[in-house]
Amino acid sequence: MEDEFKVGQLTKELVAIKLKRMDDPCAAAAELVKQTLGVALRAVAPGAPEGAHAQVVTDACQGGMTGLLLAGHELGRGAALMLEAVSELANHFQLDPTMMMEAGLKGIADMRRFASPDQLEDIRREVGRHFLGVEALFEEMLRRPVSEAERAGRSAA
Repeated sequence: MEDEFKVGQLTKELVAIKLKRMDDPCAAAAELVKQTLGVALRAVAPGAPEGAHAQVVTDACQGGMTGLLLAGHELGRGAALMLEAVSELANHFQLDPTMMMEAGLKGIADMRRFASPDQLEDIRREVGRHFLGVEALFEEMLRRPVSEAERAGRSAA
């Protein structure tokens, strides 16, 4: 969907711009993801399937992580803080927290296309320290084949 791409692109641009001037870029990125998601989740049509919400979360996290990567900041800490924001918003919007966490993790796992193995390991370690069971899910997502949309660069930096 075109709207979902715009959420990811907007998040990426906002994060990259703001991070250049921040003392704590990871916290700033997570806060921007949270703010962007808050607006985007409100815009999802009432009665839309929960998958619509999940796609918005995926796109926002992917955009936030790409912004962190482009600005040269710590991906692991940023990922953990973004997942905390996703968890808070899932509760606020009364969405399935497991589905929303998986959606956020999917956007974060998209970094496999751009990040080094060391950066991916840092993400795995940090999300595993903060969220029980998420480390294994992240590893599984990294092993999944790259989709046609990813190959085509749908959400490329």
